[in-house]
Amino acid sequence: HSANSAPPPAPSLFGGVLTVNGDSVERIQISQLAGTAPASGMMFRSTSSLMRNGAAPSLKPAFSVLLPRVTMVTNSDIPFSGNDGALWAGKGYNFRVLAGASASFGPVRVVVAPELVSSTNYLMSLNPIDLRFSRPLPPSRNKFSSPANVFPYSIDWPYRMGDSAFHKIYPGQSSISVALGPIEVGAGTENEWWGPAIRNPIVLSDNAPGYPHGFIRTGRPIVTPIGQIEGRLVVGGLHESDFFDTDSSNDVNSISSFGISWKRRPTSNVTIGFARSVYAPASGYGNVASHTFDFLKSTGRPNALPITDSTMTPGPDQIYSLFAQWIIPGYGLETYIDLGHTEFPKSLRAFLVQPNHTRGYTAGLLWAHPTGSSGAKVRVNGELTNVEPSASYRFGPLGSFYTSRAVVQGYTNEGQMLGAGIGPGSSAEWLSIDYLRSGATVGVNFGRTRYNNDAFFLRSNPHRCFHDVAVYPGLRGGLRNRFFSLRADYSYVTRLNSFWQRTRGCGTNESAIGDRNTHNLSVTLRTLGW
Repeated sequence: HSANSAPPPAPSLFGGVLTVNGDSVERIQISQLAGTAPASGMMFRSTSSLMRNGAAPSLKPAFSVLLPRVTMVTNSDIPFSGNDGALWAGKGYNFRVLAGASASFGPVRVVVAPELVSSTNYLMSLNPIDLRFSRPLPPSRNKFSSPANVFPYSIDWPYRMGDSAFHKIYPGQSSISVALGPIEVGAGTENEWWGPAIRNPIVLSDNAPGYPHGFIRTGRPIVTPIGQIEGRLVVGGLHESDFFDTDSSNDVNSISSFGISWKRRPTSNVTIGFARSVYAPASGYGNVASHTFDFLKSTGRPNALPITDSTMTPGPDQIYSLFAQWIIPGYGLETYIDLGHTEFPKSLRAFLVQPNHTRGYTAGLLWAHPTGSSGAKVRVNGELTNVEPSASYRFGPLGSFYTSRAVVQGYTNEGQMLGAGIGPGSSAEWLSIDYLRSGATVGVNFGRTRYNNDAFFLRSNPHRCFHDVAVYPGLRGGLRNRFFSLRADYSYVTRLNSFWQRTRGCGTNESAIGDRNTHNLSVTLRTLGW
């Protein structure tokens, strides 16, 4: 089977729901490292493309019930989660359930996989809008909106989704597509994952709910005289969360995303690609289609203004990235980089002088190596992400990654990040080591995230000991057989100076009243499926 798909479906009425990250994607990646699957098909993926069997469309209707995939996340104090679709995991118990059905009729494939999300959303033990540590929110902003991201780094990124438990149903990983030779056209609400990153892609991830969109994509790689090409154009509508502002006229934004990847030949193990998203205010979902070709348009430099300039003019904004992946099957090694920017260079000279201006990046490696004669493997993944400001801010104004002066909700949907889940102006490090054998996995991991560092330096007291930093060592394990897949991840999260709540500096007189410890447990059960 092709690397961008699950194995061909068995002649069974029942199947499982695939998502753009998780155990199924990890198995495809390991197959690529072992050289048993082509090094292609993973730079642009969604549920429907992962479910595709890679063969020509069947002339006979096929139907499958997608049995539930259930995720539970618990947090003892501070919200903590990521890459979990429509779920927002606050303090307490949080659930995400996917189920549905899929059907194929000739070239037409329909996937109906709604998501139910639920959260007890308990009150945290600290107040993020404590006026000792944050500026008052303007009257137009909701009391749960981010107190640190109002001006000039505006974004719809609530610290809590209201003051009570909530339960929501989203269309989820649903889509309809029609195959026209190697090209597919369709519409859906499924998440898209773009680029080689394993935890924090720069342009698109599944950290937020999927949004309604139309798409044109390659259903299979296209081999041309200049190499193998895959790509996608996705045009949709983003929606503001219920906890951002009181202006109901600006609740919808358009997004036009285009991505393309290239390999010199089908057997090549080096892939390079480009992705760009342009997002802009829209008068409503009916206005979204008029923004289809925004990915080709210039957005100017709406964020290249001094901090003292209060201009916030509605208009388009962008994020783009150049990415590369190199897989070396003989050594079970993959290296990758996803290098993003929020502005195009003013000129070739400007690029040569300051190529790092407005940059953000994710870089990492994945290594899987057999150990012993039992088919067991050791897998290691390390990844670095940084969307904090580049050093070039000293020589020219720039904004903060994922925030915007032109689109006040920033690069979000329903209050969650479309790109790297660590959030605006942040950085993160990750290392995991796993042992895999006969369907069982056990491992350890260590992560660190420094949150919203751009906004931190706008504070009146940006002391070096006041950074908001989470450190999260953890354990993970899983079990898989023909009937189910069960995975559990536990992290002990120490969040230092949460929301910068610290009254004194370093040393023996330090007073960090925002320090919090959180037990984070995530358990996912999938029935059948791959």
